Amino acid sequence: MIKNSHNIKIKKPQKMHYLPKKPLFSTKEIIFRSAGRAKVFHISSKMQIFALLFVFVIAIWSAYSYHMYHKSGKLLSKLDRTRSAYADLMSDFVAVHKNINSMFSLISKEDSSDELDLSRYMQQTQVMEDKIKKITDENDWLQDEDINLRTAILERDRALSERNLLLSKIKQLEASIQSLESSEMEILNKVEKISETEALKIKEALSAINKTLKRQNKYFNPDAGGKRNNTGGKFEPAPMLENKDLSKKMQDVFLMIDDLSYYREVMQSVPIGKPVWKYYVSSPFGHRADPFNKKSAIHKGVDLSANKGTVVKTMAKGKVSQAKWGSGYGNYIEIDHGNGFKTKYAHLNKMYVKKGDFLEKGQEIGEVGTTGRATGPHLHYEVIYNGAHVDPMAFITALK
Repeated sequence: MIKNSHNIKIKKPQKMHYLPKKPLFSTKEIIFRSAGRAKVFHISSKMQIFALLFVFVIAIWSAYSYHMYHKSGKLLSKLDRTRSAYADLMSDFVAVHKNINSMFSLISKEDSSDELDLSRYMQQTQVMEDKIKKITDENDWLQDEDINLRTAILERDRALSERNLLLSKIKQLEASIQSLESSEMEILNKVEKISETEALKIKEALSAINKTLKRQNKYFNPDAGGKRNNTGGKFEPAPMLENKDLSKKMQDVFLMIDDLSYYREVMQSVPIGKPVWKYYVSSPFGHRADPFNKKSAIHKGVDLSANKGTVVKTMAKGKVSQAKWGSGYGNYIEIDHGNGFKTKYAHLNKMYVKKGDFLEKGQEIGEVGTTGRATGPHLHYEVIYNGAHVDPMAFITALK
């Protein structure tokens, strides 16, 4: 009891008593009455949880089935389009595969006469790759959905495998071609160096003989009256190689070889070289004391002393214009080489050729002797250019 200022008694409130809360899945009782009797069924907490989970699973399965029922139509439609696309892709691949097989059969036979057009196969491969990428992009669902599309996937994997094999073979072929191009470049460099060296040697020889010719107010121009520009015909452009450096080098080397071939042909008619293999100069070209009367005389050639019977060769091709006995010369041969050049070989012991014979460079024409006005076995050798006698030693030593 509590008293206040007015002496009124106030009762203290009593505490409320609450029943304890039962858990959500506490045991439940179900009572059934029948024929005046009651039956009680107890449902445990575990049974309630199991029943709830069962209902939840049934609900999820029903929702999933409903979703897949509506989506299956789209999946089947995409599957048909995929199979059709892969069928087209495999047709393209078969065509490319046949071309590749034929191409590598040619390579295995090492048939260098047939040119391989790699760009055509690369284009076909690119088309296949684009198709595969397009199909893969449009059908990403194939990777995640639990649907049996084994046939389409196998076809795609096969196409990818074959595509990769094709690309590998093409890369191997490209590597082989690059190696061949490197070898070709190396060979062309060597050919260029050899051709350049030989052409320089010929030009130096021509320069040496022109120094002698200038003393007689003469000059030999290898391009004058030659056949360098005597060509013609329909213009047919040569195919260019994809490797521009190799193509440029090939054109330069071919031009140099053509130039060298022309100079070689010209030099066939220029008497450069020694007509006897072993000799010594017993009398030079120009003024000298006559060996018989010791008076001053003009010597129109050089005397090359050698053993009697030593073989004499012509140093340029030409036609025999004289082959007879001459006063002072004894047995002598005169050869017209063209381009204004003539050579004369005197005091021969024997003559192997006759007037009118056509000779090749290096051909044997006779033997060293002592016929005519000679003090001993030697070859009297003259070089005549456009009617003027010039020093033969410039021609004999030009290629040294």
